[in-house]
Parts: sequence; structure tokens; C-alpha cells
Amino acid sequence: MFPNKKSKKLFFWTIELLALALLLYVVLRFDFVMHPVSVFISTVFMPLLISGFLYYLLKPLLKLIEKVQIKSWKISHNLAVILTFLVFLLVVIGAGLIFVPIIINEITNLINSVPSFIRQGREITDQLMHSHWFKRLNITVSEDDLKNSINQYASSAVSITAGTLKNVIVTTTTVTLNILTVPIILFYMLSDGDRLIPAIQKFFSNRHNDQIAELAGQMDQTIERYISGQAIQMVFVGLSMSLGYWIAGLPYIWLLGLIAGIANIVPYVGPGIGVIPALILAIPLSWKAVIIVLVAMAVVQQITGSIIYPAVLGKSLQIHPLTIMLLLLGAGNLWGIVGMILVVPVYAISRTIVLYVVAMRNIDKL
Repeated sequence: MFPNKKSKKLFFWTIELLALALLLYVVLRFDFVMHPVSVFISTVFMPLLISGFLYYLLKPLLKLIEKVQIKSWKISHNLAVILTFLVFLLVVIGAGLIFVPIIINEITNLINSVPSFIRQGREITDQLMHSHWFKRLNITVSEDDLKNSINQYASSAVSITAGTLKNVIVTTTTVTLNILTVPIILFYMLSDGDRLIPAIQKFFSNRHNDQIAELAGQMDQTIERYISGQAIQMVFVGLSMSLGYWIAGLPYIWLLGLIAGIANIVPYVGPGIGVIPALILAIPLSWKAVIIVLVAMAVVQQITGSIIYPAVLGKSLQIHPLTIMLLLLGAGNLWGIVGMILVVPVYAISRTIVLYVVAMRNIDKL
């Protein structure tokens, strides 16, 4: 029936994949089965994601502490985990005591300044309506219609605020649970992270142990370099942009710097998104403030792109910018901002696996 053994194997693999796809399709049609699963995954996903990010961020420090040796005494793995976790807690508590009150104060001032922003918007609108070039357009706008529109939008905002009160409470509860669970998950990741590869090796035969360990090491190195590089870039961009905003004379420089730093985690697109709030605040001030903000963004991105990114990541990713843009477009449409954040490291890991498998097959053919 089959011309050779390879065709037979390909046929059975095709049948198994089709049967698996059909089974998944049937299972996905049952909401009473998939809804609890989706809720469970969405609940566990974010704490695991944050814990994994912190784990790879602290892993170099853990390795460094484990190398410390005083005469014949060497720091054990458990003690290194405790010291690393204590350093993490001290940094978090210190940053919280220093920056959190400043950020909260700037957010409070920003909320209190909303009426003045609305008033400035009305003044700009009045100036626009009474300008000569606007009158030449022969566009008639009734002040009563404009007031009715403003009242309509205001009532809509009130209803939206009331409707989202429940979501705010749910979000607050979720954030609180994440704050409590993330340190626990992180501690166990630091403590038992070296047991992952032996656990994976148990699912394969012993003759593949070396290949699995090598592939896992390459994947681990790729993730570690990517996350370390992103963290360094986020801190540098946040502090540098805050300095640029201070030079431009903008208010809320630390809040705007925080937004710029967090937005930088999305390659290429993030820096442009992160600078939009600063431009909105700079436009009413002066054109000089706008130019300073744009120059600051260009200088900071040039430094991160030409110095920090190559120094930290090196040639571990080797992903073409066009490929990253296409990945961001697709992931953004499918999974939103979370997809845009995760698509590059997921692609890098998948690429590492494929290249390793291809290399192993080429070696076997020799």
C-alpha cells in the first residue's frame, strides 16, 4: 500500500494530526467545558508571566551570588535564593517608598487639573471658531448644538464611569491577589528552577538527554538576554525621558517617564505610543517644548538602539526589523497589547527550537 516506510509514517502522522484537530474542534464547541478552563488560564496566566519575567531578571544575580566563595566556604543554592529574594524585596520596598508617593501625587494633581484642561480646550475651540480662516470655510456651528454635544458626552462619561465601577473593583481585587501570589511563585521558581530540565528529560529516552539539555540551555539564554535587555532599556528610557521632560518644562515628569519606560517594552511601536501623553501636555505650553520632547525621544532611542540593545542582547535574537513589525501587526490584531509584548520572545524561542532541530538533522545526515 505504501511505497516506502517514510510515506507510511507520514500518512499516520497526518491522520493523527487530523484526529487531534477534530477533537479540539469538538471540545471547543462545549462552552460549559471551555469556560472554566479559560477562566482558570486567564487567572493564572498573569501571575506566572510576571513571576517568569522577575525570575529571568533575578537569575543573573542568583548565579553571581552562588559563585561567591570565602576561603573553603561556598554559598549554597538555598542561601543564594534567600539572599536574592531579600535583595528583590529591598529594591521593591525602596522603590515603592521613593517613587510610589511621587507617582500617586502626580496622578492626583493630573486628575485635579482635568477641569483646567477642559477649560483650555473650550478656549481653544472658541478661538478656532472665531478665527478668520475658519469663517472663510463657511461652516456654521451653533453654540447650543455644541453645548448639547458637550452635555451628551459628559452624561455618557458619567454612565461609563458608573458602569465600570464593578470592573474597577474586580481589577483591584485581581491586582491585590497578584501582589500576594507573585512573590511566592517567584521564590519557588528561584528555588526549583534548576529542576525543570531534568523533569523534561524524563519524558524522553536517555539517549536524548544531552540534546534536550543543550536546547533548553539555548532557550533559557535567549529568554534571559531578552528580558534583561528589555528591563535595562525600560529603566534607561524612563529615567532619560523624565530628564528630557524636565528640560522641556513639562509637569508630571515621573509619571510621563514611567509611561514611556513601560511602553518601550513593545519594539518599534512602543516609543511612539509612550511619548503621546507628553506631546499632549507640551502642545499647549510652547512649540519649543514639543521640539525638546521629540529630540529627547530621538536621542534616547538612538542610544538604546545603537549601544544598549546590542551590548545586552548581542546577536542572540537576530530578528529582522520587518519580521518584528509583521509579528507586532498580527499579534496586536489577535491578542492586543499582551500579544504585542509576548510575540517577539515567543518567536525567538520558536526560532531557536527550529534552528536547533534543523542543525541536529543535518548532523545526523553526515
